Amino acid sequence: MRIVIGSGLVINMDVNGLMNDRKLKACPECGHTVDYKGLGEYFCSACDKMVYDDYGKVRRFLEEYPGATLIQIAKATGVDKAKIRYMVEQQKFVINGTPGGSLM
Repeated sequence: MRIVIGSGLVINMDVNGLMNDRKLKACPECGHTVDYKGLGEYFCSACDKMVYDDYGKVRRFLEEYPGATLIQIAKATGVDKAKIRYMVEQQKFVINGTPGGSLM
């Protein structure tokens, strides 16, 4: 999936290796165990809703707001700018088709 960020930077979603990034063990709302659904999404059967890890938050935001800048992404998702940059470095996202590119 190609997503444009700010000044024409293009991000291609890279789904390779994401299964190893499970971060949520429990629902942040109720503490119930969550089931991993993929791409940073988890389902809480107690709350009957989807919850998201940092990758999922960033991915969902970029799907809805493909022209967003790094600052806009961080502010809207609550994910630290350094963590978003780290995701790029870890090739979770690819900027302008170049793995390990950096966000401005």
